[in-house]
Amino acid sequence: MVELNNQINAELDVTPNVGTRSWQSLGKAFKSISQTLGENVYTASYLSDGGFSSSEVTGLNFTVTFRGDYVAGDPVIEYIFSRDILYGVGDARKTKLRLTKENKVVIWDVTMTKIQEAGGDANEPNSVTLELKGAGKPDAA
Repeated sequence: MVELNNQINAELDVTPNVGTRSWQSLGKAFKSISQTLGENVYTASYLSDGGFSSSEVTGLNFTVTFRGDYVAGDPVIEYIFSRDILYGVGDARKTKLRLTKENKVVIWDVTMTKIQEAGGDANEPNSVTLELKGAGKPDAA
């Protein structure tokens, strides 16, 4: 069976500094999602390998990129384009991402990067991009 991207439920905590999480869907404004594990690879060539190399994955840098439309009033759009987040650095850009695929739930500390309001053609909605970079290892819920 083919997995469709609309079967992935992606939610962002829009109140990361409050005791109770406020999970809001990224699916109301964002149309596409792409994920990468961004492997750190160590490659070594040993004398006994006859000129060939061996590689080991030594680390991962999880990244999720979302692309969509600026939907005024959407809680995630209002959050990421708020002055505190858009112009913030350090802890201001940190929150949590919850990804649900079938029965698997992963919660990841993330840093919001590459927040872009890209514009577009006159007869199209304002396009937006958000990149989330994993901060450490995820939690399985």
